[in-house]
Amino acid sequence: MRERYWRFVGPLILKFSAGALLVLLLAAAGFYTSRDYAANQQLTLHAYKVREQILLLLYRQRAAGVEARSYGLTGNEIHATLYYRYSGEVDQELEQLRQLVADNPSQLANATRLGELVLERRALFNSIISDYHVRGRAAAYADVLAAANQPRPIDELALHMRDVEGDLLKAREARTDRSQIVVAAIALFATSAVLALMLRAFLTITSELRKRLRTERRLEEDSGKLQHSLREAESMALSLRQLSSLGEMLQSCREPDEAIAVVERALPQLLPGVSGCLALINPSHNLVEPQLQWGVRGPDLVAAVFAPDDCWALRRSRPHPDLGETATPVCTHMVHAGVTAGHTLCLPLVTQGQALGVLSLVADHVIDAAQRELLLTVGDQLALAIANLRLQQSLREQSIRDPLTGLFNRRYLEASLPREFSRADRRKGQLALLMLDLDHFKRYNDRHGHDAGDALLAQFGAQLAQLCRAEDIPCRYGGEEFTVLLVDIDARRARERAEAIRAATARLELRHRGQRLPAASVSIGIAIYPDDAGTPEELKRTADQALYRAKREGRDRVVAHALVA
Repeated sequence: MRERYWRFVGPLILKFSAGALLVLLLAAAGFYTSRDYAANQQLTLHAYKVREQILLLLYRQRAAGVEARSYGLTGNEIHATLYYRYSGEVDQELEQLRQLVADNPSQLANATRLGELVLERRALFNSIISDYHVRGRAAAYADVLAAANQPRPIDELALHMRDVEGDLLKAREARTDRSQIVVAAIALFATSAVLALMLRAFLTITSELRKRLRTERRLEEDSGKLQHSLREAESMALSLRQLSSLGEMLQSCREPDEAIAVVERALPQLLPGVSGCLALINPSHNLVEPQLQWGVRGPDLVAAVFAPDDCWALRRSRPHPDLGETATPVCTHMVHAGVTAGHTLCLPLVTQGQALGVLSLVADHVIDAAQRELLLTVGDQLALAIANLRLQQSLREQSIRDPLTGLFNRRYLEASLPREFSRADRRKGQLALLMLDLDHFKRYNDRHGHDAGDALLAQFGAQLAQLCRAEDIPCRYGGEEFTVLLVDIDARRARERAEAIRAATARLELRHRGQRLPAASVSIGIAIYPDDAGTPEELKRTADQALYRAKREGRDRVVAHALVA
């Protein structure tokens, strides 16, 4: 009897021991993979931080250079203040970069060299500011030109450091892939062996009906769990693909409106069964304006704007309610929109410490941790995309606008003239170029101070923009000289427009530091295309000749080139 018992039980014990050994091998492989994966993730995150720190340092350095050159060109103390502030931020960012790359001797050496290049470049910027104070605007302007013509080793070294981190990222990802392949092979072998042992054990105990039924029931339960896990894995893979596609689309957008349109199409697919609204804070930071709503159920979340304090997420700069919080109040703006039931979640869109807006969500079910993680990733990508697009818009605006008057600059006029010439030729129309010069502006500056002169330029620029049509192009040509390109207009109407500008200038009420300044006047020269000139250069030259004629005849008048000829 005992011999029969061991003949039956002995092989089962051996098989179960082998199975347990394989399971332990699989668990050890899983533990090793998870540990290696976590270590690689930390290294990958560190590399991303280094790349982000490099780009942030490069942005601060460029901003400091722009402010220094702007001061050298304008003498506006605001630019000097901003330059010193950005220079201090560059030092802070550089120190943080050194700390981040302290574990990499080559990158630490690059960071040290980068600090030396920053100091060399800063010495040049400091010379611009000091020369403006000591030697005057002409010397500062020469320094600005010299700075513009010098090479940019800072950019090259910073981009090289970023490329080095990119190579490290690729190497770490390759190592992770290799580890996953090895562990997958081990898991496949162990799983196959375990299944074989289970099958053998099942054939061995077929004589015992009760054990067989329990085994079958257990296998059915395991199969259901496996199918459920597979469905979850497929759903997660689909979400990751959609999230990756959303990130690529956001990076390809050129305007914030494009990013909003991309999000409007992507969020319903990423979050089925969840309704929501995207709202952005306006430039004045006093209102939150809804931009879009998705989902077919629930209240109208885009019906009205609301104050930032009406949203707990914006107040706390974190999701509301946060994970694990209970009995938290619903945001006031959600209550005003008619949300009375269901589960709500507000996610603030924050980048570099600045709140851009909020994602407000309503669902019938509890938003679990996986969905929250997905939403946080979407919010981070969206906030970063909107911040980058706004920064690009600001940089484009700065490149074509005069900072003092808000008008287009000379570079924009030079680029626009050929285009408007081509349009006029296609439409068989005419163009008028007005050359304007504020009379005795140097005397005005000497008598009342440069601040008063800047106030006159700013107010005159605002008036000029107000008197122009949407299709016209008012520009600050340089100093006290302005130009206005009038499209689709004849000589008579162009002269009427110029007379209106001259009369409005004489009526300007100028106040500076509580004192009323004397009235200003303007001289205007007019040239018409194609009557007076056939090319952009000829049109500018003929308008300039008309302007000089107006100044010789006593100023405060309008002279057309046809009369000069």
